[in-house]
Amino acid sequence: MSRQILGAGFLALAFALSSITAPASAQTVPPNFMNQPVVTGINQPTSLAFLPDGRVLFTEQRSGQVRMIVNGHIAATDPVVTVSQLNAISNERGLLAITVDPDWPTRPFVYVYYDRTGNRNRLARYDASGDLNNPNGENLTLSNQLLILDNIPDLAGNHNGGALRFGPDEHLYLSLGDDASNCSAQDSTSQRGQLLRLDVSTLPPGPGGPVPYAAITPPDNPLVTSDSSAALVYAYGLRNPFRFHIDPVTGLLYVADVGEVTFEEMSEVGPGDNLGWPFREGFQPRSPGGCSEPGGFNTGNYKPPIVAYGRAMGRTIISGGIYRPPAGGTELWPMEYWGDVFYADYYTRFLRRLNKSGGTWAPEPYPGQVGDNWATGLVTPADFLVGPDGSVWWVSQFDLSFGTFTGSINRIRYTGPPVGVPAPEAASARLTATPTPFAAATELGFSLTVPAIVRLAIYDVSGREVRRLLDGPAESGRTLATWDGTDGAGRRM
Repeated sequence: MSRQILGAGFLALAFALSSITAPASAQTVPPNFMNQPVVTGINQPTSLAFLPDGRVLFTEQRSGQVRMIVNGHIAATDPVVTVSQLNAISNERGLLAITVDPDWPTRPFVYVYYDRTGNRNRLARYDASGDLNNPNGENLTLSNQLLILDNIPDLAGNHNGGALRFGPDEHLYLSLGDDASNCSAQDSTSQRGQLLRLDVSTLPPGPGGPVPYAAITPPDNPLVTSDSSAALVYAYGLRNPFRFHIDPVTGLLYVADVGEVTFEEMSEVGPGDNLGWPFREGFQPRSPGGCSEPGGFNTGNYKPPIVAYGRAMGRTIISGGIYRPPAGGTELWPMEYWGDVFYADYYTRFLRRLNKSGGTWAPEPYPGQVGDNWATGLVTPADFLVGPDGSVWWVSQFDLSFGTFTGSINRIRYTGPPVGVPAPEAASARLTATPTPFAAATELGFSLTVPAIVRLAIYDVSGREVRRLLDGPAESGRTLATWDGTDGAGRRM
């Protein structure tokens, strides 16, 4: 396969697979972990999402189907929907992403992002009906398509971006590629090379659309005073951010941006960040054709990545997410993984771990693996998500080694000693908060009988974590922490 095709994107057409020489290899994960296939033999899956009760929705790129897994098998209602006007003719087009409304089942909505006919990309919402709140329910259907955004440029067959996630602020985030128009990534009105942030919480049930920008623009977006389309922009200067994840604690985005010639990169992204494409690739400046860096070569102040690797080492970076243990998870990973960031490569099959220490992200490989790898042999990973059980679930699109074009949904489980809270005698604590309620800030105090690992977090009335104040060791005796009434991104609650 030519450098041009590999540099262009994340997926390969079936007819081109014979030219990829990828040796067969089994998954190799660290001791006390196992990779477990959940469903196999499916048609080029691209992304997955969880219902709160643990059922899994996943998308198929070429068929345009949304399907559901219940207790380890495909549900009787299959598919739950097939999207309309799908355009899957090209390497990277098709049904790319799915997510579930955070207020399910009160708001029983499912959101999808895909390429449609007419050279446009579409963000749509479906109403769900049937078994909305039954972990064993196999009757679920999606209908009443609402077009939220329906005019995103798709003139090229590649660089569509394609991740769709809700943040802890309950806003919807969508990544857009540069549509092979690299200079457009610096234009906040282009809907290319951007991360969008939308407020969909007030949209009523039922079909319709497209929705006016004003109806879905959060008032605290960084460019909200700009052009109406730019008001949706959260960050920009990206090439092809096919996958990103959001830290449910801090609200920061971890964005994997596919490189062109020199580097694949992962960035930690906040509101208003400019990641530098096409004037930066990885940590290096570059001079693209068609536009010049404002102020001259290598003069701009762009947000650098937290990690980058050369394209001889890998050709398509995939975000593996940030590990945060879900409430009620029965197979939590050990505490040393909590807060770590992971990334994979679609072609090279590794999974790597980053640990933050002293404000700096650094590789955390597992001894015995090659280089910085934490795991190897993950065939064509296209999406990752921490599941309600605490396992890391991932999508394998198809097996390049054996010439089969069917994929699978898998999970990486921790099989070692159970992970839980410290013993009761170590964790006995008395929590006080004054004043209650408070106007500006409140002091939270607790006492421990012995040193222990402590997580001190603020939750809203629905049980969602708003802000984490402490997550680590605390000494015996009295500890005080102050909450100023903001969430992890600094927004007043």
